[in-house]
Amino acid sequence: MSPLFGQGEVSISKLEGRIRIEIDGKLFTEWDHSTWKAPYLYPVIGPNGVGVTRNYPMKDGVEGEQHDHPHHRSIRFSHRDVNGLSFWAPDHQKEGRTASIELEEIEKMESGETGTLVLRNKWIGDGKLVLTETVTLKFHPLANREVLMDFDISMKAGDEDVTFHDEKDGGVSIRVAGSMKVEDRKTKEGKGTIMNSNGQKNLEAWGKRADWCDYYGPDSTGKIVGIAMFDHPDNFRYPTHWHARTYGLLTANRFGAGFFDAKAGAKKGDGDHTIKAGETLTLRHRFYFHHGDPETANVDEKFADYAGK
Repeated sequence: MSPLFGQGEVSISKLEGRIRIEIDGKLFTEWDHSTWKAPYLYPVIGPNGVGVTRNYPMKDGVEGEQHDHPHHRSIRFSHRDVNGLSFWAPDHQKEGRTASIELEEIEKMESGETGTLVLRNKWIGDGKLVLTETVTLKFHPLANREVLMDFDISMKAGDEDVTFHDEKDGGVSIRVAGSMKVEDRKTKEGKGTIMNSNGQKNLEAWGKRADWCDYYGPDSTGKIVGIAMFDHPDNFRYPTHWHARTYGLLTANRFGAGFFDAKAGAKKGDGDHTIKAGETLTLRHRFYFHHGDPETANVDEKFADYAGK
């Protein structure tokens, strides 16, 4: 069954240093490309009208949030080792190196029943172009304030080869709200759940390959919501590994086999992938912001529609 698009009106507008996405006149998210060394989506408003991603470090002092990993900024795409540079944590380079992801051009902003935003970014390392990234975001409002959001990335290498080295930290990632995490890193308490398309949960889901992975739990209203991420079947190394952390991180990472498959005999470097100079790698993903758990939200059905199954 196809998702019922056209359940709201998407409005996209350019502001100072960011791009605002509203659904039926209410904020859904903003693309921030000016306040840090890499862009990210924040805040992200869930189906109950409250944020579903962590506020730190963009907003400090929120109860229940831990101040770890300041580079886990809501929703973003990056990788820890690209030609020896960390775009995952660009504030932490070695030997005086620098890395940043900078907006080059807004190629498209289209409002309507489906909103479309296309951005061209430059990945800069040590002052030189490493690759050009085109990000395509599509926003599909559903009933009851649920949303499908496509997050596609097309990466074109510059004049030299670009290698995404084997690392567990990288890919399309989300850091969920503190109330939704499986367990607090200190108290080991929490009310959230991670579940993938194979039925594996929480710690069992870490590093496993799956069609989708869902992080769900109570938002600040106390009601259960979820954020499912889909990996498109046309993607390189589908189905992807999931760097799923019980403290609130969920990442679709297809460049970390040496970590994720180590018990099966994989070695460091097995996850390496090189984009040859001038060539392009395109990756497609979809987020599903929903009420309830994966069963009540029909996550399997939504994935089948996305995958064309």
